[in-house]
Amino acid sequence: MRRVLPLVLVLSACGGPASGPRITGQPEPNPTVAVTTSPSSPAARPTLGQAPGDLRAVDWRQATLPAAFCHVGDPVRLRSGTARATSELWGTVEVFLDVDVHYGDVDGDGREEAAISLGCDNTGGTASSQLAFAFVVVRSVNGALELVGEISATTMRDDAPHVPLLAEPRFEKGAITVKELWYRPSDATCCPTAASLTRWSLRDGTLKPDPSVQVS
Repeated sequence: MRRVLPLVLVLSACGGPASGPRITGQPEPNPTVAVTTSPSSPAARPTLGQAPGDLRAVDWRQATLPAAFCHVGDPVRLRSGTARATSELWGTVEVFLDVDVHYGDVDGDGREEAAISLGCDNTGGTASSQLAFAFVVVRSVNGALELVGEISATTMRDDAPHVPLLAEPRFEKGAITVKELWYRPSDATCCPTAASLTRWSLRDGTLKPDPSVQVS
């Protein structure tokens, strides 16, 4: 898949992250990435088409998914893992399925939800053209795919050479914890050398980031 390559290269090209300069403080809240969550009212949740009870059977490369993390107002229909869309912030963008999909039960109903890794770029096709990444969390309800919430980066250094990446979502009842991989000023776009953990709690039917962040 063409759009899988940028993040795969980012995470693997270094072989192993080298130690960078000592961090003198936590990254600042990211002003360009909106925290996006699902509406608290079940009636207001967008439905995204038909879905089997077992989400592992979904072909996510052809799915319809929201992309609010890229400031795209309407859900996008992926075709072979990509979709062109108009971002209210960046203009013409390409939304792409990135790397893999993770499964776990966050709402405690005994059925798995899916966290789909998505990215968007300015259609340049390089690491420097990447604009944002997110996990879109969805579930199957009465045969329909329904949005639970979007998990996006919550921190970013002003002097970072690249937007933060997201990895390793860990599901538990009532929460998903994700690793935010972010960049020191000296890092190449292939290799972020710093990380923070953000816990997103399911409160009133909405995924919200907890204020505590662990930085390494």
